Amino acid sequence: MILLGIDTASDVTSIGLCKHGQPPYITSFPGPNNQLERIGVVLERIMVESGIKRSSISALVVDVGPGLFSGLRVGVSFAKSFAGAIGVPIIPLTSLDILAFSQKNCPRLIVSVLDARRGEVFYSTYKKVPGGVTRLGPYLVASPENVAVEIESIDELTLLVGHGANRYQEVFSTIPQVQFAGLAMAYPLTAMMFELAQPMFYSEQFVSPENVEVVYIRDADAKVNFEVRKALKKES
Repeated sequence: MILLGIDTASDVTSIGLCKHGQPPYITSFPGPNNQLERIGVVLERIMVESGIKRSSISALVVDVGPGLFSGLRVGVSFAKSFAGAIGVPIIPLTSLDILAFSQKNCPRLIVSVLDARRGEVFYSTYKKVPGGVTRLGPYLVASPENVAVEIESIDELTLLVGHGANRYQEVFSTIPQVQFAGLAMAYPLTAMMFELAQPMFYSEQFVSPENVEVVYIRDADAKVNFEVRKALKKES
């Protein structure tokens, strides 16, 4: 079983190949500039270097958000087209779940926090369970200050993971019971995607490419910007 992983939810794009029982082959690069073109080029390169052919790929693992609108649109569209072309299913995973799973051995309450731009963060809460983590609530978006108030009200030892936690560390560090996972775990990790996806593949928890849905949580920045420009035009 060979999985192809694509993560474009943040400003770091990751592409990887993983053959069951072997270490994954992963390449990361900054995005989103020329992201669509670079995904295809990087994928072809790592397939040549790893000796894996398209016909050997069993499924695609894709980060479906929440995250940056442009990156998600590019990555998910590429994954759907590629999977459709070679006739394999897709295993959709969310960026917040991936981050939380990277801390699966932590006994604290886990809060995944991603920078959502516009002074907000995407976040969700998790706790450790045998074999991984379980999510305790929905995926949400709010200001860092409001998230900090919510965490403090829980009054429980908490671990924050994700680049949103690092960007707004001065806000969250005022909470006595909070610790940070650190920069090494700031972005969704393709290796964690593969670890999550392997049992899901064997239990057939996948979907056809046309049924993949992106987790946006809020209106896309493109839509918001269009509505702002439209309103300003009316006022003028």
